[in-house]
Amino acid sequence: MDGQAVRRSGGRDVGEPLALSLSAVEVQYRSRRVLRVESLQLAAGSTLALLGPNGSGKSTLLRVLALLERPSAGSLTLLGEPVRDGEGQRLALRRRTATVFQDPLLTDQTVFDNVAMGLRFRGLGAGQIERRVGQWLARFGVGHLAARRARSLSGGEAQRVSLARAFVLEPEILFLDEPFGSLDLQGREALALELEAILREARIATVLVTHDRGEAQMLADQVAVLLDGRVAQCAAVRTVFERPATPAVARFLGVENLLPVSRTGPDEVRIADRVLPLALPPGMARALACLRAEDVHLSPEGTPDAPGSVRLTATVVHVVPYGVPYRVHLDAGVPLIALAAQRTLDRLGVAPGVRLVASFDPGALHLLESDAPDPPLPVSHRPG
Repeated sequence: MDGQAVRRSGGRDVGEPLALSLSAVEVQYRSRRVLRVESLQLAAGSTLALLGPNGSGKSTLLRVLALLERPSAGSLTLLGEPVRDGEGQRLALRRRTATVFQDPLLTDQTVFDNVAMGLRFRGLGAGQIERRVGQWLARFGVGHLAARRARSLSGGEAQRVSLARAFVLEPEILFLDEPFGSLDLQGREALALELEAILREARIATVLVTHDRGEAQMLADQVAVLLDGRVAQCAAVRTVFERPATPAVARFLGVENLLPVSRTGPDEVRIADRVLPLALPPGMARALACLRAEDVHLSPEGTPDAPGSVRLTATVVHVVPYGVPYRVHLDAGVPLIALAAQRTLDRLGVAPGVRLVASFDPGALHLLESDAPDPPLPVSHRPG
């Protein structure tokens, strides 16, 4: 993994302290190991997204980091302190953090009392409590709900109150476990945008659990992709999304095209029926080329070659109205997916059986070592 966290606003400051780090952490339930993380770090003031499918170990890892669950093995350092077994130290460290879950977990009190609860436990005076609670309720757009009972709130309102309750504590580390999971799309996007601005301003070290790639890109500086209880890749956001480390990571991140590549010479490879001037790493005879569907452009047969582009003659297999734009599945000697707007489909007369040219810039390719013994068959040759 990358040893240095990268801020949205730039690189990590030299000598910046770590908010947390762990080494060789394992979690077992009975005799089954559900998590094994060799190394992970979070710099003070930066945000790490734990991204992965359901059951990949994201929430388990967050509970370990937040000292809500003890690992079966390994070591953890939080806020400069090696975490020991004693409950007193663990409780003292937890008081320097705050956690927000998918379920807001509000008590049957007023909104104000819910947000003030942690400050009262810490013994703050009434004036200071009123000032800080009012500030954070207003920051999350729910100041007008201060006197309302929590049970009368909508899901979005309740989650905003839950976030205010966490930020009012001024934590040194913030843990967010799927904080938008219970909201509809519009509410999720609106709250994520607000939270992004707040995290940038507050500069609180944050660990975010999500299965949503867009949330990770919006909110995080670093992304750790968890697959089957292990960190498959951890790096700066742009690195992870543009250069996935393995085919499994690429598939999870939504790379639609993994094209089989074979070496044909020292500095050339074959993709489908085209030979390209690309070099495979030494010792790698075959690879997979990651190519995102948005980088594949469709044009009619006979269109003049664009300088430097790779052109594959393709047959439309089917068109999937998967939101906007549409996903166009092609047989170009290898299965290929392109994205196209409705106007493009109409202009090209795209329909099953239509012949087109699929082109892309070779710079859009990211080569990975193949994880399959043989390249996949073309779509048209697959049974069924």
